[in-house]
Amino acid sequence: MSVSNYKKPNIKTNFSNTPTWLYLLVAVALYAFGAVSFFSFINRFISDPENDTILNQLSEAFQILVPLSLDFLPLLIVFIVVFLVLTLILAYMILWIMSKVAKQVTIFVSVLFPVLMMTIGVLMIGGGILMPEDQIGTSMMGMFIAGFGFLLLAFVIWKFRVIQRSGKFVEFSAQLVLDEKAVLAMPLLLGLYSIVTGFFMLFGFLEIYSLFEVTNAMGEAELSYPGLILAIIFEYFYLIVYLGVYYSLSAGVISYASDWYRGLDPDLGSAMKDVRQVFPVILKFAFAMASVKIIMQIFTGATRGQTTSSRGRGNAGAAIGGLIFAALAAIMISILGAIWMFLNYFTLVSIVQNKKGLSDSIKDSAKTTWGALVDVLVGETGFGLTTLIFAIVNALLWLGVGFSLGVAATGDIIYGTVFAVMFVFLGSLPYNVVTMPMKVAFRTFIYSYAKDSIEGFKKPSKLPAELRNEFKTLSRKDVKRRGMRDPAEYF
Repeated sequence: MSVSNYKKPNIKTNFSNTPTWLYLLVAVALYAFGAVSFFSFINRFISDPENDTILNQLSEAFQILVPLSLDFLPLLIVFIVVFLVLTLILAYMILWIMSKVAKQVTIFVSVLFPVLMMTIGVLMIGGGILMPEDQIGTSMMGMFIAGFGFLLLAFVIWKFRVIQRSGKFVEFSAQLVLDEKAVLAMPLLLGLYSIVTGFFMLFGFLEIYSLFEVTNAMGEAELSYPGLILAIIFEYFYLIVYLGVYYSLSAGVISYASDWYRGLDPDLGSAMKDVRQVFPVILKFAFAMASVKIIMQIFTGATRGQTTSSRGRGNAGAAIGGLIFAALAAIMISILGAIWMFLNYFTLVSIVQNKKGLSDSIKDSAKTTWGALVDVLVGETGFGLTTLIFAIVNALLWLGVGFSLGVAATGDIIYGTVFAVMFVFLGSLPYNVVTMPMKVAFRTFIYSYAKDSIEGFKKPSKLPAELRNEFKTLSRKDVKRRGMRDPAEYF
């Protein structure tokens, strides 16, 4: 099928609006409580006589700093303008480079990493042979590292086509951001929203602490049990609200990436329609993910408390038993959390593309992730390593720009170094802005490819023919032949 003849499926949905109304009510209540807590804190702080000295000092500092800040205002404006211009230039440069050579970088890093492991292992083995009395442990460790590196290199050679495909998807992710600037609204809006949410959460927690503060037997201030329960509930609902916004913004990027991958011309209206259609399902997904996160957090806190109480008894056996219990519990919690994340690797993408309910989307995610397991593992690793390499390149670029500007402005190498460090920190912000939607788009491309491989590539895509023609049908028959069970069968 040619790209020009392909039309986006018009899937009708009829989900209940109850999750949306509940979400809005909870969000309004939380932010109202945060606002009241903020004004309550300010009022308590100003009216407390003990804070008069601090308030006077702040007033004096304000009177001194305002005239000074006005003197430096032109320089600050010039600095902001220069930084914004450099941000646009360097961010575009990094994206353009990634869109052209990310596949080659992914392959290079995938080969280099096991080769480095083998080299380090061989050097450690050599040290053990030369000094067997002192280095026998190092030699054994070197054999393990070298062996693991060899196995990893064999895997890279065996799955070279998958690594190529992963690198191409990284290029696609960068090209999507270059072609569709609207996807950059996701990290920008999320950043502003995170600041606002963190602000209200902080004062909400302070208000809860002030209302339920008690003194324990050691004379230390702490939250009472009712206050602790209320704080956990407060955090839980805020997490639901935050994830609802995060997943909604991500869903918009998924819509853009899905249309772009099929050769269509995505636009904001189509993306917003997709998000609106599945918004109730997205909220259910946010509720499920927040519930799992808060449960894991509670269990982790309980195991730490058990360890602390065991140590406080002064019994060595109890302390060791508490440590072992905490370690085993932490391992179990981590395993369960990893399984949950594995099952939901493609859930949000499935929700947006298929527009089905949450349970069906989780089943589809589990089945697709299991069928495309190698693509998922190699893709995640390749994307992480590749973006790390480009993060280093981005830091070096900003290091050079900051040092050059510092030396040019002051003529002092020390100030150049200060400017270099400051620009590296500031320069990481725009890089994170452009790579955040890339991560979402990358996962969308893997999902779309996995679905295409099941259907025999009947739909058009931007994937080159040489990477499209070689595939294995991910059918249930193939999965059973490998002696594995489809995870969807357990639902």
